[in-house]
Amino acid sequence: MWWRVENDELLYTPIVVVRGAEHSHIYLSGQLSRLPSGEVIGIGDMRAEIRQICENIKTGLNHVGATFDDVTRSATYVVAEHVEEYYGASDERFKYFSNVRPTSTVVPVVRLGKIECKVEIECEAIIESERLPLDDMKQWMI
Repeated sequence: MWWRVENDELLYTPIVVVRGAEHSHIYLSGQLSRLPSGEVIGIGDMRAEIRQICENIKTGLNHVGATFDDVTRSATYVVAEHVEEYYGASDERFKYFSNVRPTSTVVPVVRLGKIECKVEIECEAIIESERLPLDDMKQWMI
């Protein structure tokens, strides 16, 4: 899993799991087209950006025993001047959300946390609690 640390302080938790008796809710923070090293992938290429974001989402979901089929909600933040470009490349996203389409909101924004990025996607998922890989994820459970 990846972390965002500055001055030896964790800035945010990339994923949180709220475990219930039968189902667990998963909250994945907004993902940019970055590698774990922080390097931005796909600058100037909307499809490459969406692809890397979806790969990051897949990593987070897999880490807690979920898949794209478990995602119930997504929110996509797009730099306003690139919204039409995003819609033109959104079929790249459907390669990942191929079986089940979650509720989805697209929000135009002035800019994102990394100025060179055009898109950020956050997700929520629900899975059966017995699917959680408990030993690997204690730090993300509430």
